[in-house]
Amino acid sequence: MKVVIWGCGDFGRRVLPNLIMSEKYEVIAYTDSNEGIWGKNLLSIPIIAPEQLMGQIFDLLLIVVSSPSAAEKIRAESLRLGIPQNRVVNAFEDFRFMDLFVDQRICFIRGYADWVRSEKAEGNVAECGVFRGDSAKYINCYFPDRKLYLCDTFEGFDSGDMQYEKDNSEIFDKSRFSDQSFFMETGSTLVMRKMPYPKNVVIKEGYFPESMQGVEDKFCFVNLDMDLYIPMLNGLRFFWDKMVDNGCILLHDYFSGVFKGVKQAVETFEKEREIQIKKMPIGDGCSMALLKD
Repeated sequence: MKVVIWGCGDFGRRVLPNLIMSEKYEVIAYTDSNEGIWGKNLLSIPIIAPEQLMGQIFDLLLIVVSSPSAAEKIRAESLRLGIPQNRVVNAFEDFRFMDLFVDQRICFIRGYADWVRSEKAEGNVAECGVFRGDSAKYINCYFPDRKLYLCDTFEGFDSGDMQYEKDNSEIFDKSRFSDQSFFMETGSTLVMRKMPYPKNVVIKEGYFPESMQGVEDKFCFVNLDMDLYIPMLNGLRFFWDKMVDNGCILLHDYFSGVFKGVKQAVETFEKEREIQIKKMPIGDGCSMALLKD
């Protein structure tokens, strides 16, 4: 299939090698709304203007932008250009293209899920800090027989948590993440559209851990991706005693230069409990797995 990728950002770059390796697709061009890059090349692939699409012969226009509103604008533009809509696919919402975004963290989750099944380990799974569901969909996919709790405000960072981070980290205060609106373009409906097994998913919308009040399940895997010190510390406090033996809490941004509160939260929790948690970097340069003895 001949493919045009709409989106020259990080995700657009990321999917090209996996498309090539699949041997099912031939990427003939990139396109983008940014006219400043038209006529240039990206990864040796030409970048054309959207208006040039009708002069191309292709089977699939693959939208590879993470913003839902931007993706909708692109779809509307493709309709205006007369592109048959059965050729237009949002890569973030089509299960056929899940493998395009597999990275080391996703590979770790898949491998850990395989191990859980082989060991017949009990427990459900959870993610706190869902944003648009682009890691949650893999947890749901790889743990198809487990209840998946998804915890998020779906309104961006809590103002109090964010202020604490700003007061204690000049790096965070100067970063793009200190904008209250950065993580706001999301919602439970958007997230649920991406779930392969939606019947197993329980949305817990609101401030964590209050949103999980009354949940006493045991867990074999939890992904904590709340970025900031206070919610990450509360995540450890809530889940640690609910983890089964050899259960795993995966911390995103543990090695981040911006979200330094993640590592600090682990250190605080260890001091509170007077324990030394077994830790394992997973090789993505960002995440740390905490293993429950």
